Amino acid sequence: MTKYLFIIFLTLHNFSYLSASQVRINSIITLENNIPKECGLNFKILEREEVSDTKISIKKKKDKTTTTYFSSKSENFKIDDANIISPNINLKKLLNKKNDNKNKFEIENSTDIDKTNMFFQEILISGGKIIINEKTHEVIGPIDSKVRLEYLFCTGEMFLPNYEKNR
Repeated sequence: MTKYLFIIFLTLHNFSYLSASQVRINSIITLENNIPKECGLNFKILEREEVSDTKISIKKKKDKTTTTYFSSKSENFKIDDANIISPNINLKKLLNKKNDNKNKFEIENSTDIDKTNMFFQEILISGGKIIINEKTHEVIGPIDSKVRLEYLFCTGEMFLPNYEKNR
């Protein structure tokens, strides 16, 4: 009997390992004249032979406006729909705009600053869910401290008042 339980456990363990996805998270920092113009997070999702990159970032435009950018792409399959949901905020609802790009999933729009800050804070600390073509991938929080610090340092530098004259 114990032998059969062990075989069942081993089979279930291997099945869950094969069906689980792995999410690797890196920071995004884009500089212009040594001043951050984009700060964000890149989620690389590895699942068997399928690989996708999902990106969320804050962009500071030349006209001094700030936008939130969200994209998801893959070389292996077409992404028709994507979303990231933190414990309290749905990114697509926050962006309040549809994907108009036929070749890839990409949305950029001005968003409420307080809700955007809360969204990033929740993703960094509590994690969330990335949904790609109705398949959910868990982001376990808190995100690695190096990635959190890079994102926070980048956004802190991005909004320093003494950089406004250099833009």
